[in-house]
Amino acid sequence: MRIDDISKTNIRGLDLNLLRVFDAVMRLGSVSRAAEDLGMTQPSTSGQISKLREALNDPLFVRESHGVAPTPFSENLYPYIRDALDTIGRGLKDVREFDPHADSRTFTIIMTDIGETTILPSIIRAFSRFSPTISFRAINLPTHETPDALKSGLAELAIAYMPYLDVGFFQRKLFSTDYICLARKSHPEVAKGISIAAFKAAGHVVAEARGTGHFYLLEQNFDALGIDRRIKVRVPNFMSIPHIVSGTDLLATVPRAFGLALKDGPPDLCGYEHPVRLPSIDVKMLWHERFHKDPAHRWLREQIFSVVQNIHWDGSVEKFMGGAKKNQKRPAAIKKASGEREKRT
Repeated sequence: MRIDDISKTNIRGLDLNLLRVFDAVMRLGSVSRAAEDLGMTQPSTSGQISKLREALNDPLFVRESHGVAPTPFSENLYPYIRDALDTIGRGLKDVREFDPHADSRTFTIIMTDIGETTILPSIIRAFSRFSPTISFRAINLPTHETPDALKSGLAELAIAYMPYLDVGFFQRKLFSTDYICLARKSHPEVAKGISIAAFKAAGHVVAEARGTGHFYLLEQNFDALGIDRRIKVRVPNFMSIPHIVSGTDLLATVPRAFGLALKDGPPDLCGYEHPVRLPSIDVKMLWHERFHKDPAHRWLREQIFSVVQNIHWDGSVEKFMGGAKKNQKRPAAIKKASGEREKRT
């Protein structure tokens, strides 16, 4: 049989182990030594060679006084088999071994503009110190597209508020956050804080935020309480809200984590405790089960979890939050998740 004829042979169901046996016999020139090398019995090794002979329609080896000798077909085939096994071996090694100090890899993370503001800077700073070869790509997707993106491998990880997730995914809580109000410091109605009456009377700017569940969560809660916000401006995300609020008399309801990240933002911007009792939300890492045991992915998850637990959310909070009396204790409304474990959905 010629090498050119292999394409005519039905090798779709060819067992990879047959090629390993072939390689061992070629290297050692003996079926018995090949069996010992592979940890198999000699009859089993001979049986594997017989299967390969039948599949390739060639004797492959002929007996000699001190072992076996390859046929011309085997001699021509062997370099291809050896290269294929080497390639598979290197691939398995690359997949199973991950060196965060040397590997150049780009991780794609689904996150909102809020995540890009509150979490991503801390991740970048931390990774630049202990793993400078790692890069990140942040993408924003609608909530309903996130599961398919994780399942397909478009992204390795999502950081989001997503209360409902299909089976086949894992999650780990990073922190929980409630909501605050943003207003400009010189707003005539909020110098001592924002009352329910002032909240209802004011105009509001809202982020419809396609990649989050914030808008719908807030609408449901305000509707349940009979509060009809006077929405004057709708924007696609949260990033323009600080500048709109600081230059107008509009109010905005935003996650506290986002609000505190603005402490060095527009000088006339201020945060206020929300007059409406709103539920806290859990921000989580989410990933598909296909990545769960990948060494690089496991390392990534642990590092991001550690980074987020070390974010000082309340740094300089007194300079940003208004409306409270001096020395008044503020609620600990951003709660870290240091004891949280990974959970399957």
